[in-house]
Parts: sequence; C-alpha cells; structure tokens
Amino acid sequence: MAQDPNSIDLLPKTSPLLSERHARAKIGSITKLLSLGALLLVIAAALSSTHIARTTAEEPEAAGGLSLFSSLRRLVTAPDKALSGEDDDRINILLLGIGGAGHEGPELTDTMIFASYRPSTNDVGMISVPRDLTVNIPNHGYRKINAVNALAEMNSAGSGEEATANTMETILGQNVDYTIKVDFRGFEEIIDDVGGVDVYVENSFTDTTYPIDDAEGNVTTVSFTQGWTQMDGETALTFARSRHGDNGEGSDFARAARQQKILLALKDRALSLNVLLNPAKLNRIISTVRENVHTSMSIWEMMRLAQYIPTIDKNAIVMHVLDTAPGSPLYSTMINGAYVILPRHEDWSDLKLIAKNIFDATVAGTSQVAALPDKPKDEDGVRVEIQNGTTTTGLAARTAELLESSGFTVTVVSNAADRDYQKTVIYDYTNGKKAEELASLQTYLDAEVVMTPQGYLSSDAVVPDSLGSAPDASSENVDFLIIIGENGAEIVMM
Repeated sequence: MAQDPNSIDLLPKTSPLLSERHARAKIGSITKLLSLGALLLVIAAALSSTHIARTTAEEPEAAGGLSLFSSLRRLVTAPDKALSGEDDDRINILLLGIGGAGHEGPELTDTMIFASYRPSTNDVGMISVPRDLTVNIPNHGYRKINAVNALAEMNSAGSGEEATANTMETILGQNVDYTIKVDFRGFEEIIDDVGGVDVYVENSFTDTTYPIDDAEGNVTTVSFTQGWTQMDGETALTFARSRHGDNGEGSDFARAARQQKILLALKDRALSLNVLLNPAKLNRIISTVRENVHTSMSIWEMMRLAQYIPTIDKNAIVMHVLDTAPGSPLYSTMINGAYVILPRHEDWSDLKLIAKNIFDATVAGTSQVAALPDKPKDEDGVRVEIQNGTTTTGLAARTAELLESSGFTVTVVSNAADRDYQKTVIYDYTNGKKAEELASLQTYLDAEVVMTPQGYLSSDAVVPDSLGSAPDASSENVDFLIIIGENGAEIVMM
C-alpha cells in the first residue's frame, strides 16, 4: 500500500557509543577517545555502538592478539584513511527520523536535519528542512520531501537513505557524506536508557490535539512550562513531536527548533561519565541502537570522527531552521487542497547559499534556534582538585578538561609535591557520600582509591585500595583530590 506523504511526524535521535566490559585501563583509554563533547561525536557514537556490539560478539580479539579497541585505535590513526569530505574541510551528515513499525507511514522522514562539521575549526552547523517542502521526485513527480525515503523503500528496500540524500544534495548544493536514520521507539528508549535529559523549554505551551498513535486517530492534551525540565523518553518525544501548541509553538518550524534542543540535551547526558561508565546503561543503549538505528558510516569512520572532534562548545553550534517567515527563501501555499512549501524564486539558489554558509549565524533566510540559558548549578555536583603527580606537562590540565566536559567541577589544577606517582590516586573527602561518582572516577582513571574507615563502612559502591586520611586540599568544599600518575598519560593524553 502506498504511504501518504502528508501523514506523520517524526523525530531524529542519536545516542552514544562505548565498549563493553574490559580491563579498567582499556575502558579508560577507549572512554576518553569516545567521550568527546561534540554533537557529531554523539551522532557517530550512537551508530558505532551498533557495529561494536556486533563485532565484539563475533570477534572478541583481533588478529595478533590485540583487543578490538586497540585495533580500532590503530585504524583511525592510519595516515591513509580520511573521512568523506575531510579533505575539503567539511563533513556533511544527513539525519533522518522515521516513525518506524507501528506508526502510520513508518518510513516517512518527517524530520530532516542536515549537519556539517568543519575539522579545522571544530565548527558545527545544522539546518532543519521542513517536511512539507515540495520537490520533484524521479518517477513520482512533485511530492513533499518527507515522502522520498518512503517511496524509495517501497521500490527497493534499503534505498531510501540514498534517495533522500540525493534529493538533499539537489536542493542544498552540498554533498551528503553520510546518512543516519532512526525511529520513534529508539529515540524514546535511548532517552530512558541514559536516565532522561534536561531540556530548556523556551515557551510555555499547550497542545490539545497531540496524536495518541492508537490507529483510531484519537488525540490528547499535552503541555509544557517554560524553564529547565527533566524529561524521560516519552516526554521528550512528545516535546519534539508536538505541532499544534499555542504561544508560538504550533508550527513545524517551532517543532524543528525543539528537536535541535533535544539533540543537544541528549549529547550532554549521553557523554556524562555516569552514563559512559555504567555497564548496565551501556548495554541497554547498545541494544536499543542496534534495533532502531541505521547508518551508511563504517565503524572506522565513526571512530575517526569521534577522535577528530575533541571539544565543541554547544552554545557556539549554529542551528538554522528553514521556515516561511518574511525574508525566508520559502513560502507556503495550497495546491489541490494540500499545504505545501515552495521556493520563492522558483529555484534552490537561496537554499544553496544558506547551506554553503551553514557555519555563519548571520546568513539571511533562516530562523536561528535561541542559545540556551545557563543551567542552574547543581548544589550536589561533584567538585574535584587535580594534581599532576608526574613530569608529563599538561597531564592534569587535560584530565580537568575531560572531567569538566562530563559535568565535574574542577576547583584547582596544580602540580603535586611528589612527581613520581606511577598510578593515579583518588582521595575521598566525602566519607563515602558520593560513592557512585567516586566509582566512575576510579574506573575512568584506572585509579587507586584511598578512603577513611568511616567512608568505607558507609559505602558499598567502592572498594578502596587503602584506608587512611587524605592530605589537605588547596580549596574548600572539595569532594575528591585526584593525583594523576604515569598510567594517566595513556588514558587522557592520546
């Protein structure tokens, strides 16, 4: 049965990668490689976990006795390997969201985000393309762009992503190097797998016609209140799918902006150490991604992309939404009773100019997703002091950078009085009150832990290497003192 191109909403989603259980040092090394704070890293990481899960089940050890992850690290650093687009200093990825099985029009890509990464500057730009944009589809005539994937899949299973990428290249004038396609169920489950996300709701709104997806066309009322909100998977999906809210949130364009915010929130949560170093959460994420995400990227390409993006400031990511506002290159109209969006100048030249300048927030013709306000500080957050216990320059600073990107507050970075530590040591000042965070640090840094007897007796999450008192910290209200040893160089200074 042919799918109706006008029918459904959807949302793209992403999710992180990490290995399954390995020895602590290996976990620390690979986690550092993958837990890089960038949107595209999350995109890459989400799909890599699928391939890694499959590969580890089939080939626990690579040739020559090297672990899988050692082989991958050698592969991504090979000088003759380059990502598509890398030589031109621009890597383009097309995110496609589908409803998936159980939804009307399961292959309709009602959310399309074209994302670009510039390796030389770590810039990221995104363009949300409206689902009602009308394009010429070979052998089908003029149809809405969200039907391209569905029509191609009907003709040949597995061809939808390439067909949609080809259409996007035509209207944007940019090569699509890689595609990622995800569905509703995967998005909702991944949000739950990571423990929910913190999302900033810019405008309070109520939607009285939110679809229930019960195959009978019933609707319900949903509402959101302005401010920071912690959302589980179901709530985040509702927030991203709602199309008929009041207070300026009743359009596909407002919905597109909310979807981009969800992506950033998921990135932040997915790359926290409490997720990356939690085997149970990682196993659930890997299983979810394996069942609900498909990509054209190979495993080495995702690993290389993960390595290539060390830091990206989420507030510096340029997020465009194509809409029909005055000054936009698009306009809306009715044709044969159907709502459609068309280019004002009857060609794609304006969209091509926007895509060419995707990293420029001042380019005319798009709405910009508002920068997020600062999230209220967590009074129960973890404060650490880091000292370099080696003669390797920059080791403590690099550790601080990685921990801060994962939500820890670093109060002081300095050199230890003793500079010949062979192994990293963590001193606990909390008497076991923040045992989960201490356990994450212990695993991540392959560290020895020193706790007080009181802390040891009150905590069952951490087994210390020794009991004793901690040296005085250089600043007040510190939870942990971390003295980086020689083993830290392999973990954080790759």
